[in-house]
Amino acid sequence: MAHLVAEGPEPGQTWCRELAAGATIRLGRSPESGWDVAWDNQISREHADLIFNDDLLTVRQVESARNPIHFDGESTPACALGYDETFRIGQTEFRLIQQTDDKSNHDSDDSDDSHRIGDYVVSRLLGTGGMGSVYLARHTSSGHDVALKVLGADQARNPELVRRFQLEGQLAQGLRHQNLVEVLETGVADNTHFIAQEFIDGADISQWLVQRGTLPLKRTISIIRQVAEALAYLHRNNIIHRDVKPSNLLMTRDGTPRLADMGVARSLEADSDSSQVTQAGAVVGTIDYIAPEQADDSHSADARSDIYSLGCTWYEMLTGSPPFPDGGLTDKINAHATQPPPNPRNLNPDVPEALVAVLDRMMAKSPNQRHQSIEELLDDIATDTLMQQEISSSVLAGLAESSVEFQLENNDSSPQPDKPLAQAQPLVVRCGHCRRSYKIAARLAGKRLKCRECGEAIEADAQ
Repeated sequence: MAHLVAEGPEPGQTWCRELAAGATIRLGRSPESGWDVAWDNQISREHADLIFNDDLLTVRQVESARNPIHFDGESTPACALGYDETFRIGQTEFRLIQQTDDKSNHDSDDSDDSHRIGDYVVSRLLGTGGMGSVYLARHTSSGHDVALKVLGADQARNPELVRRFQLEGQLAQGLRHQNLVEVLETGVADNTHFIAQEFIDGADISQWLVQRGTLPLKRTISIIRQVAEALAYLHRNNIIHRDVKPSNLLMTRDGTPRLADMGVARSLEADSDSSQVTQAGAVVGTIDYIAPEQADDSHSADARSDIYSLGCTWYEMLTGSPPFPDGGLTDKINAHATQPPPNPRNLNPDVPEALVAVLDRMMAKSPNQRHQSIEELLDDIATDTLMQQEISSSVLAGLAESSVEFQLENNDSSPQPDKPLAQAQPLVVRCGHCRRSYKIAARLAGKRLKCRECGEAIEADAQ
């Protein structure tokens, strides 16, 4: 079987698709029908047509495409390539590969070593990445399907990459949570390093966003809450994920999110151990979602760094774009470090101001200004940002027109006959911990609120 593999400049920017003989497939950043390369802004919405025949792939640029196709070192409007040859559009490289259709081979001879890795019989390629490939495989004894992550041959010659791959398996094995992809086994067979993990038969969030643009508000809250629960479990086990992003959130058929890929995770217990393989100062993570302190020094990443990445992921689910999409690697790192979190309402006016306040805190530049734990974040999501649960039980409800000036509804919601809400004189309250001021409705005097900056309780008394 012929497949086209696409690989972008950053980890996780990859897919692998099967080519059918004679069919014409439209390739673009977001084509109406065809294969998308959503991560590359240099690829036009409709960019090229792919036609596969007689073991040759013909690639033809469409008239609306802005940038040329690069093949064999030259720019061209069209090219034809054979197996293991590549072409490039923008920053994305495409390779034509041949995968053996081993279904018939399995029927006749399941012991064929060319299709086996240890106790697993390989079925088909699911995807490729910087560390190797992931295959759909079946365990010969149990008959269970697994996703088999295999370290590439080139990477296996690098002792540091082998240690990093092994560390990934060691960190993940034994972890059990309903919102984590479970690692079943790690091992080596015939000098091939592999990690067997449960196979999730569904799409990831990045694929959902390509198809839908944005996700409904309530759906995002549910997904973020469940992923936060998974992160809380990891943090309790002294593990920092360091690569929370939409493509690492796999969705099961029943709609349950599962956090995947511990490839750059860090064990807090291993900081002084020789198994720590990441060099100090190295950038570890994905640039569109990386916390400033993690970009500066990956060893400084802690639970608050995962919270920042989760905030960037939530922002993209609400808007269809990461918070700082423009420029190259250096531009994005600088934006994460210096630019205030963008307001998602600029791209999606349906996002409530209360949710903006939560995102602002999640994506604060200083870790000390973020939620200090996942539990604090879960509390913010489950109740309200600036008030106790008894004032309102609805998720992220109760804040009004801006992040500084707002009004809150009491549970009995009965009218105030002596002083209508519209005529009530506001009070200014100040947090005694971080000194941030807020303007609130006068009828809230005496209520206990929560500061959206530091999370501390404040008394709604005039200052």
